[in-house]
Amino acid sequence: MLNAEIKKFISENSKKRPEELALMANRFPELPMAFIAQQVKGRERTRSKLPSWHENQDVVFPKSLALEQCTSERVARFRAELVSGGSAAFDMTGGFGVDGRFLAEKFSRYHYHEQDGELAEIAAHNFAVFGLRERVTVRNRDGVEALRDHHGELDLVFVDPARRDNRSFRVSALESCEPNVQEHWDFLLSRAGRVALKTSPGLDVTSVLADLKCVESVHVVSVENDCKELFVLARQGFVGEAKIHCVNLRKSGDVDQLSFYLSEEKEAEGDFAPPGRYLLEPNASIMKAGGFKAVSNKWNVKALNPRTRLYGCDQVPEGFQGRVFEIIEDVPIGGKDCKRLFPKKKANVISRNSGMTAEELRKKLGLKEGGELFAIGAAVTGIGRRLYACRLVRN
Repeated sequence: MLNAEIKKFISENSKKRPEELALMANRFPELPMAFIAQQVKGRERTRSKLPSWHENQDVVFPKSLALEQCTSERVARFRAELVSGGSAAFDMTGGFGVDGRFLAEKFSRYHYHEQDGELAEIAAHNFAVFGLRERVTVRNRDGVEALRDHHGELDLVFVDPARRDNRSFRVSALESCEPNVQEHWDFLLSRAGRVALKTSPGLDVTSVLADLKCVESVHVVSVENDCKELFVLARQGFVGEAKIHCVNLRKSGDVDQLSFYLSEEKEAEGDFAPPGRYLLEPNASIMKAGGFKAVSNKWNVKALNPRTRLYGCDQVPEGFQGRVFEIIEDVPIGGKDCKRLFPKKKANVISRNSGMTAEELRKKLGLKEGGELFAIGAAVTGIGRRLYACRLVRN
């Protein structure tokens, strides 16, 4: 795929746009210019998403869609640490092979399957680049059919179903993905000790648990407070309650985690009060997972309202996982003093159960988006809907 001449040309022209390279085809008829343009584009697009791919001059990159759909290196590394290693793992939906690279390091044998022949060829090349040639078997096959034909015991089946329909629109429901995980779930559990499922952050955690049996844990994974996926681990014969793990991978390399059981969340009594000096907003994974009473219990803070999802305190608790806002002033929403709080007519607007969307609140206040201040509208138990002018003091 890559020879010395092509790699040299890519290195010398790495700053050019793919369109410029395409126009150079007549000048260099001996070079596969479309392929080179694809490599330059892929290498640039993976600079932060896949740093060890970007830095390796022997890596081959696929077309843009595969790069868009693949996971980030940070998430793939973290996820691989959650999976117990063993003798053999089976990857039903190989893709570009980012997940496969780090999972393969945990197993003596890794069976990778991908229906797209070109993508499978690229993945095979890259597995060799990363020193995994002897450990990984690459097959250009449908994963479900291949699993039915596979002989031998498996410690893990990994599946990352395609979340696009036949018109390339994104879909979230398990039954709308390819393969249909819900339809094949019993079969997957029968073929391996554990099943690992990577799926859309758009799915509801409770619906996943209702649709899939034997789930022992659900990891709601965010990167720098941006929710990326649900990672589901199931174990053959498991009958207990799944534990929910809220994970946020921070830019510093630190990992924030909060774990709870849905039964605990349901049974816990809420404690609500107006805020003190600070407003606290849990990170995206906690918000997605719905661990709101778990937040109160872990950091001894009170929510503003059962549905507001913000918390108040006079002293920020150590280790709080989320954003912290210092309150400058607050007034009732709709009152004549609202606009006075933002003399520059600019603020970052947040609405939490305020009776209107953030955009509606922004228009009502006549504000432009941006600036240093935050306008936070929220329902507060006992005093109604309030507007808070705040400064972000911890992100």
